[in-house]
Amino acid sequence: MNCSGGRTDGPPLVRQQTGTSSLAMAILRAVATAENIDPQSLGPLGDVVDPEALERFLDDPDSAAHVTFSYAGHRVVVTDEAVEVY
Repeated sequence: MNCSGGRTDGPPLVRQQTGTSSLAMAILRAVATAENIDPQSLGPLGDVVDPEALERFLDDPDSAAHVTFSYAGHRVVVTDEAVEVY
């Protein structure tokens, strides 16, 4: 998990708002949409990042933090507002 660094220069393939479901589900749906596959076809998210730790890290409403990691061949950027898949 990379907690530093910037976003990718180009627009994301997918931008999924967070807040309507769990953060893990938002990540899975966003990556599955980018791949045009069913979310259940993806490997376990927990093999790449700890979803509970990620939620705790981003839980501070005053934080402007983001987390970047690779998953299913994509760069994933997660903020408290959205999941972006590049």
